[in-house]
Amino acid sequence: MRLDYHMHTTYSDGKRDLSEYVVEAEKKKIDEIGFSDHIYLEKRQWSMDHADLPKYVNNIGTLKGKSQISIKTGLEVDFVPDQMDSLMQLIKKWNPDYLIGSVHHIGNWLLDSEREIEEWKRRDVDQVYTHYYGLVQAMVKTQLFDIVGHLDLVKKFNHRPKNDLSDLLLRTIETIGKSGMCIEINTSGLRRPCREIYPSEKLLRLCFDNGIPITFGSDAHSPEDVGNGFDQAVGLVRRVGYAEITRFMQRRRDSVKL
Repeated sequence: MRLDYHMHTTYSDGKRDLSEYVVEAEKKKIDEIGFSDHIYLEKRQWSMDHADLPKYVNNIGTLKGKSQISIKTGLEVDFVPDQMDSLMQLIKKWNPDYLIGSVHHIGNWLLDSEREIEEWKRRDVDQVYTHYYGLVQAMVKTQLFDIVGHLDLVKKFNHRPKNDLSDLLLRTIETIGKSGMCIEINTSGLRRPCREIYPSEKLLRLCFDNGIPITFGSDAHSPEDVGNGFDQAVGLVRRVGYAEITRFMQRRRDSVKL
């Protein structure tokens, strides 16, 4: 089965309307897709206006009734420690199929933003990695989400730690394993300076060893990116040992063969 659960439209920072992504997915013979526009504590340039959430859900529902492929309603929720209650109450009213939990911020710094890339020169890379994975662990422990988004996003601009952080990575993977969440195989890293799928093969092997299930996402911000890099991603997960992927409906998951 081919599925793509990570796509952004004009409701957040994507470039096209929902329907255009559906058309592209149909062309590429993807069996199931899910929209996952960004939602944050408050409106940002890259995130959804909370007032648009009902329209977003209803428009996806309309597309579900018209398309030959399966369409799911998701959101990518930007995690901020100790400040998620009101946002999650709003989201739960609309009964999404799945929620991707992602860490993009360290404090007020949007670490994966090209507009804020100069901040990397003022930071110790190892400390950034340590802080980032600490936030991922905190996010996972909340039990609010279904999927860990782009697990090693911190490598996006190809900044790599100088020291061995294996213990930190293992603690993070073990935390995910205990949570029952799955991770996404996010192919957008192939289009970024790191030129590597999120997560790396090293991290993915740790995930496999800890029984963590996987799903797939292109992180498309335009229709042409739908399913991008999936052949390479399938090769990676098969090489590691995975034979199944995870799909969701109303926050419940089941596994299907790759």
